[in-house]
Amino acid sequence: MELLNDVKVRMLLLNELNKTYGECPDTRIINELGLDFGASRIDVAVVNGIMHGYEIKSDLDNLHRLPRQMEYYNKAFERMTIVVSRKHLLQIKEIIPEWWGIKTISVDQSRLIDIRKGRKVSYQDSTLIIKLLWKKELEGLIDHLGLPKSLKKMRKNQLLSLLIEEADFKVIRSYVYSVLKQRENWRLN
Repeated sequence: MELLNDVKVRMLLLNELNKTYGECPDTRIINELGLDFGASRIDVAVVNGIMHGYEIKSDLDNLHRLPRQMEYYNKAFERMTIVVSRKHLLQIKEIIPEWWGIKTISVDQSRLIDIRKGRKVSYQDSTLIIKLLWKKELEGLIDHLGLPKSLKKMRKNQLLSLLIEEADFKVIRSYVYSVLKQRENWRLN
């Protein structure tokens, strides 16, 4: 068997996700979602009522970056699934938290196999979630919350701090998710 690279694993994952969510108008599948202004990046995020992250580790990957990536993923996503080649499976089980799901690739490399179903967690870091918004979208949040329009003149970081203090996290999260599901021009930022 040939070594599984990221592209092949991603294709299997996206095929599975499109079968599951392709017909759901309220679900968005996002490739390469940057977190914390690009400090980290998840391979695939699915946004609907919750945000579910999918990290890919192929045969060609090593696991050196995973602990640092986990720090971000554990704070940003309500569900996490790691899609891992068989080569890394045993090691992955020892590294990742219990609540993460695990999928691996079938021997014939034609499909994904569930090894462990993940669980939803309730903790999310409000700062990481609101930082998913671009400046224009933050300005939209000011309108959404009915705050004074003059706040739009603030610098992005000042605005982030103010909104985190002023607004209820559930309202912010719901706004962020709806923006992510409707956003166009992903590569502009």
